[in-house]
Amino acid sequence: MNTDLRNTWWKRLNRPLASVKLAVFIIIAIAVITAVGTFVEAKYDALAAKKLVYDTWFMYAIMGALAINLIGVMIDRWPWKKRHAAFVCAHIGILIILLGSLFTMKWGLDGSMRVEIGQKNNLVQTAETDITVYSSFDGDRYTKSFEQEVDFFRKPPTKEKPYSIPAFDDIKVVDYQKYVLPSRKVVEGEVGKSGAGIRLQLQNPNVNQIEWLVQRKPNAMASQNLGPATINLGEIPPHGQGKNEIYFAPDKDGLRYAVFHKDAVKAIKTGTIKEGGSFDPGFKMALEVRVLRYLPYALEDWDLQPVERPTPLTTSAIKIIFNNKEHWVLLNDMVKLFTNDAVYLLTYGNRRIDIGFPLMLKNFEVNHYQGTMRAMAYKSLVEVPEVGDALISMNEPLKHKGLTFYQASFQEENGVPVASIFSVNHDPGRWLKYLGSLIMSVGVILLMWFKHLDFKRLKKQKENS
Repeated sequence: MNTDLRNTWWKRLNRPLASVKLAVFIIIAIAVITAVGTFVEAKYDALAAKKLVYDTWFMYAIMGALAINLIGVMIDRWPWKKRHAAFVCAHIGILIILLGSLFTMKWGLDGSMRVEIGQKNNLVQTAETDITVYSSFDGDRYTKSFEQEVDFFRKPPTKEKPYSIPAFDDIKVVDYQKYVLPSRKVVEGEVGKSGAGIRLQLQNPNVNQIEWLVQRKPNAMASQNLGPATINLGEIPPHGQGKNEIYFAPDKDGLRYAVFHKDAVKAIKTGTIKEGGSFDPGFKMALEVRVLRYLPYALEDWDLQPVERPTPLTTSAIKIIFNNKEHWVLLNDMVKLFTNDAVYLLTYGNRRIDIGFPLMLKNFEVNHYQGTMRAMAYKSLVEVPEVGDALISMNEPLKHKGLTFYQASFQEENGVPVASIFSVNHDPGRWLKYLGSLIMSVGVILLMWFKHLDFKRLKKQKENS
């Protein structure tokens, strides 16, 4: 077969791949997918847009078709001439950008890190979710027995098709809710397996607080700062800690209590109280403490209200069945499951990746718009191994060991900043994207140059005619 025939055969095979019709179809498809993705993100959030639109087989298929079409067009123009340089650079630039995006998707990192002031953290939280099971035979020391990535957003489990955990046949995930508004509730727990729980009311003319306090396990200490005093449920110590405290200790006749004052070492008041009873702790402010509910064995659970769209208060949740009992587990929460000879701790949460070094938040500053509490700018002073002190602000990220730390937001309690939120990014395909953009820019410049030469040639022809 001579060269002309081979060229003809190859041109015919390549013609559909390099066709203008295919290019038009790809452009329209990308426009439609982008429009749908924008609509989904506006209605729900970025995660929903990624799961339902961008990170899907049809998006990958369109990107693959785009790459094939670009290569086909370049092959169709072979052998290239000098004037094809602009066209070739533009197409090669796009292909390199697509390759860089593939690198980023496969090996990149995009997550967040929360660091409290004065504390360290080396874990980045990502959007991927895992189910993890820890086992214990004494109730104290837990060993990781199972861990697996799950994507219930795309493939939610049902009672008919549950998600079964290997090696734990009794644990099945039977339901998944994308967006729920959770509210905590306390129910009666199992005798000997659950700690106690009390529902308290602190009341005076300026204060009216009602809170539950639940021990995570029998004889454990549960504490909560309710403003006027710290409330503790557990064993009563012989001495106070130099602050206003009230201790409740479960007893067969009800609850024993002791009140410690910030200026006294020993308890200023002790006694026994039953459900419905109240007492004055004797602080300077007039305050009444009432026990609204007392459960010798209590278990924390959730009331969930499903909603259609996400809000800052919503989260996702899974329902599991274990020993014929149902348990709801919120995202980044856990539940304890008891058998006759073991305790299982099941967690459902975002994946946490160890970046290999700790980031310590030494100080955080926030500036507000004048006359308002609205944040105008904020920055974090952090300490990084091998670097020392570094400043991360809204316009000044920190780069270290291939990672980029951006100042994303912060967390407040009672109007005071307590933690800084960083966006952590690792983009291994960035240099390919930059290279592809540079090559495309060269192609645009060459295109303008060749157009300039054409204009000069036509002008000269007119002058000579």
